[in-house]
Amino acid sequence: MKRIRAGGMTGLLLGLAAAALAVVGGPALAKGTGAALAEGARATGRPVVLIGLTGLRWQDISPAGTPAIWRLAEAGATGSLVTTSVHTVTCPDDAWLTVNAGNRAAAGPQNRHHRCLSLEVQPVPGEPGRARVLGMAGVLKYNGTTGYEPSFGVLAKAAGPGKCAMAIGSGAAVALAGNAGKVAAYRPDLPASGAALRSALASCPLTAIDLGVLPVNAARAARLAAADRAIAAITAAAPPDAVIAVAGMGDNYSPHLRAIIVSGPGYHHGQLTSASTRQPALVAITDLTPSIFAWRGQPVPAGLTGSGILADPRGSLPGAVKAMVGQDVANQVYRSIVGWFFLYYAVAEVVFFAVIALVFKGEGERRRRRIAWYTGAGVVGAAVPAGTFLAGLVPWGELAHPALWLYLIGFGLAGLIGAAALAGPWRKEPFGPPAFTCAVTLAVIGLDVMTGSRLQVGAPFGLSLVEAGRYYGVGNNALGVYAVAAMLTAAWAGMAGRARQDGTGRARGVAAAGAVAACAVVASGWPGFGAKVGGTIAMVPAFLVLLAAIAKIRITPRRGLLIAVSGLVLVAAFAVLDYLLPAIGPSHLGGFVGQVVHGRAGGTLQRKISSNLHSLTETWFTPVIPVVVLVTGLMLGWPQRLRLRTFAAASRLEPLLRPALFAVWLAVVLGWLADDSGVSVVAAALPVALPIAIVLVVRTANSTAAESVPPSRANLCPSGALGE
Repeated sequence: MKRIRAGGMTGLLLGLAAAALAVVGGPALAKGTGAALAEGARATGRPVVLIGLTGLRWQDISPAGTPAIWRLAEAGATGSLVTTSVHTVTCPDDAWLTVNAGNRAAAGPQNRHHRCLSLEVQPVPGEPGRARVLGMAGVLKYNGTTGYEPSFGVLAKAAGPGKCAMAIGSGAAVALAGNAGKVAAYRPDLPASGAALRSALASCPLTAIDLGVLPVNAARAARLAAADRAIAAITAAAPPDAVIAVAGMGDNYSPHLRAIIVSGPGYHHGQLTSASTRQPALVAITDLTPSIFAWRGQPVPAGLTGSGILADPRGSLPGAVKAMVGQDVANQVYRSIVGWFFLYYAVAEVVFFAVIALVFKGEGERRRRRIAWYTGAGVVGAAVPAGTFLAGLVPWGELAHPALWLYLIGFGLAGLIGAAALAGPWRKEPFGPPAFTCAVTLAVIGLDVMTGSRLQVGAPFGLSLVEAGRYYGVGNNALGVYAVAAMLTAAWAGMAGRARQDGTGRARGVAAAGAVAACAVVASGWPGFGAKVGGTIAMVPAFLVLLAAIAKIRITPRRGLLIAVSGLVLVAAFAVLDYLLPAIGPSHLGGFVGQVVHGRAGGTLQRKISSNLHSLTETWFTPVIPVVVLVTGLMLGWPQRLRLRTFAAASRLEPLLRPALFAVWLAVVLGWLADDSGVSVVAAALPVALPIAIVLVVRTANSTAAESVPPSRANLCPSGALGE
C-alpha cells in the first residue's frame, strides 16, 4: 500500500491514461468504406453538376411522382442530408452560403418565426454573363458574430485554376459568390432547349443549379413535377462523365432531414456516408464542399469543416427510402415531444416518491415496504434512459404511431432492467439494485458509442440530427446520465474489490474501479469513438476523486491541482493524436487543434461559451437548476450541520457512499461547465441522480449493518428520505 500512496494522484492519472491507450492500441475503428473511397479517388477531375431543390425530402420521391429523380437514385447513391447551419431552420440562402464557404453560414439573423432573408442577385451592367449578389457586406458582418468564421468564394475555386464555375439560378449565384458578391458566370434560368442546356453545362467544369423552393401548400406537387422534368433534362444534357448531385438545399419553414443523391463513378447503387456523421445514409451539408473539390481532383482547402462523401453498398432502393423516411420521422418525434418528456419524467418521479413516503409512513413493516417501493421506483426510473436507447434496436420510426412505439418499448425495457436489478444476487446489497441499473446504462451507452451511436438517434436522451449538429458520441442529454452511471458503477466495482479479506482488498478495489473508469473515459473521449470533450473534462477528475477515496489517499492541494487539470490534459492528448493521426477519427477534436495551429480557434471557443450561457435561459425551469445544484452540494458537504441524519448515518455505515455521490455531483457540475449544452447536462442528469441517491441513502442507512448499531449512534430517521 505504500507504493499506491507514494504514487499519489500522478500515478492514478498516468495509470488511467495508460489503460485508455491500451484499450485502443490496436487498429482504429474504421469509418466509411475503403473500396468506395478508392473508386471515388479514380473518379477525380470530372465535371460536377450540383442541383439544389430546397425542401426536398424522401417522402416527396417516388417512381410515379418523380420518375427522373427516382431513376437517378436507382443508379446512384442515396442518403439523408443534414442542412443545419447557424439557425435551427436553415433558410435557402443559408444553405447555399454554407456550401459556398464549406462552413456554417447564414444570410442574417432570424426572428422567432424563422423568417428567412433572401439575397438579391443582379446582372452586372455591361458585363454579359456576370452577376453580383447584393448585401454581401451585411452577410460578412453578421457571420463575423456567429463564431463559425466562414470565408466566401471557396466553392468556386473547386473548378480549378483558370477555370470557371457556372451559376444557374439565384441560389447557385449565392453559392459561387466571393466576399464582394461577384459571380463570374451566371444565368438566371435553365436554357429552354436541350442543345442550349448541353452547351451551358459544358461551358464550365463546375455548375451549380438552383431549382427553387418546394412550397408546403397544395402547389407542392406541381412544383415538384416541374423540378423533376428539369432534372431529367439536366441529366440528359450533362457531360457523360459528370458527377451529378441532387440535394434538398435547406428547409422550408421547419427543420427536416433532406434528400441527397449522388450519381457518378464510385456512387453506383450505394448508400452515402461520411466521417463527419459516421452514420449510414447520412451526410452533412458541410460535406458537400470538400466532396466537390475531391470530385474535381482539386486539393481540399484547409479550414473546411466537412468530410468527403463516401458510398457503402446499398440494398433495394424502396427499402433504403423507407429507412431514411423513418430516420426523419424519428427526429421529428424527438423535436416534438422531448421537452415535454423530461418535464413529465421529472414530475412523475417527484409525485411517485412523495406518494410512497405518505402511504408507507411509519416504522417496522411500513418502513421496510417504503424502502422496497423507493428501491423499485428508483431503479426503474433510472433505467428509462437505457430502455429508450435499446428501443432503437427496433426501427420504431418506420412504424405507425412511432412515438407510441418508442415509449412503449422503452418503458417496457426499463421495467425489465429494473426487474433484473431487483431479482439478482446483489438485491440485498445496499448498492446492488441501483448500481446494477447504472452498470447496464453505462454498458448500453458505452457500447453504442463505440459501435457508431445508432441507438441514440431520435431517443429522448440521445441525438437530434436536425438540431444539435452532433451525429455520434455521447449526446448532450446523455452526458449527465452517462456520468452518473459511470461513477456509481465504478464505486460498486470498487466496493466489490475492496470486500476481499486477504489484505489485497484496497488494491483490488482501486483496480476494479479504475477499469470501469478507463472504459468509460475511452468510450466517451477517444476520437474514434465518442470524441466528447466536455464529458472527458468532467469525468476524469471525478473518477480520480473516487479512486482516491477507495485507495484512502488524502487529496492535498498539489494533488487537487493535478485532479483539476487531469481532464484537460487527457482531452489535449486525444486531440493532438487525432490531429496527427486522423485515421483514428477523424473528429472535431483534431479539427480544433487545426484551428489552434492556424489561429482560428477563437470563434469556436466564443461560440461554445455563448451556447453554455444561453442554456440558462432556454426554458422557464432552467434557472432553478443552479439552485438545486448548490443545495445538493451543500447537502453532500455538510450533512450533519443541515441535520440530514439519515444521510449522515448512512455515510458512517458505508464510507464510500459520500465520496461516490460527491463524484457524481462533481462530474455533472463539470459537465455543465465544460460542455456547450451547459445546464441541460444537469437537467438530464437530475431525474436519474436524485432518485438513485435517495435509494442508496435509505438502503444503506437501513441495511443489515445498521441493525447492529445502537440507535443513539446510528441516529436513523427512517420516516424521511435523506433526513429531517
